[in-house]
Amino acid sequence: MTPQERSAPARKPRRRWTRAVLIAASAALIAGGALAADRLTRKSVTIDVSGSIQHLHTHADTVREALDNASIPLDPEDLVHPPPQSALRDGMTITVRKAHAVAVQVDGTLRQVRTQAVHPLDVLAEQAIPLGEHDVVQVNGQPYPPQQLEQLGWEAPAATIRVVRSVTMKLVEGETTQVLHTTQADVGRALDSAGVTLYLADRITPNPSTPVADGLIVAIERSVPLTVIADGQTLATRALGPTVGDALAQIGVAPTGLDTTIPPLEAPLTAGMTIRVVRVSEDLVTRDEPIPFTTITRQDSTLDAGEERVIQEGADGLRRQQIRKRSEDGRVVSRETVAEWIVQTPVPRIVAQGDAAP
Repeated sequence: MTPQERSAPARKPRRRWTRAVLIAASAALIAGGALAADRLTRKSVTIDVSGSIQHLHTHADTVREALDNASIPLDPEDLVHPPPQSALRDGMTITVRKAHAVAVQVDGTLRQVRTQAVHPLDVLAEQAIPLGEHDVVQVNGQPYPPQQLEQLGWEAPAATIRVVRSVTMKLVEGETTQVLHTTQADVGRALDSAGVTLYLADRITPNPSTPVADGLIVAIERSVPLTVIADGQTLATRALGPTVGDALAQIGVAPTGLDTTIPPLEAPLTAGMTIRVVRVSEDLVTRDEPIPFTTITRQDSTLDAGEERVIQEGADGLRRQQIRKRSEDGRVVSRETVAEWIVQTPVPRIVAQGDAAP
């Protein structure tokens, strides 16, 4: 075999290698072209979502598509700049301001709203919720009159806004009538909120626990201050009349049995008076007292002159008395004998005495 013949088979692999190189080069050119095309069509944008920044490389054609690619959903109340339908440009900054959720309660209805408004009054205005002059707005549980709320700046959005409607009622006290506007739930708290001082002994109609309502008339019958002296104690208190007896019954220091009062129970009650309750008791006691015996002298002729002889020894008798003892506040003020009798009759002492000398 000649040298030419031995070398002939080696040419075929060179052609196959050359073809592979050409194929690889073509693929590289295609990939490079695709990469160049991708770089030419891809846009780099910055997305600012309520202060949170992210960078995005996208083939999107519009702002909406870019936000979809970034998995940023939009609610109808959200603000987007440029608008979602705007054409996307390389280097663009997209600003999204997400609406915040607020729970709004008014007139017994709770609604969830989404809004860009921050100030509570702006939120209520967006929802077309009017406010009365005496209504109260509770923001995150803190109450504010509308006039005060207008003067306050508001940086952070509220989580809850509740409108508490006021009602108008009348307060009648003696000859005076007062109009009250209140957002309190019941009569007692409404009076307290209005600065009306109440005493435990005052009579309030209707009851302080009664729910408030428009047109409600509340009447207060005032108690009067007084001082009560009873059972060794002095009590400064208040009570309602019209009499001393009524006042004592209210404070639980009523007289019993033979007790008396100064002034008497039927006396009219007046402010500042002092009432004394006198505790009266009567007891029946017995007392024994001796009845001294007497001495009887008899002349006896059988005895010498000046001589004496006891014929009978004397013995005292006993008188028993039943006495009514009256005490006022523990001090005895009188004793009266209601019965008396002899328990034991006294025995006289009898003495015989000699006659005088003739």
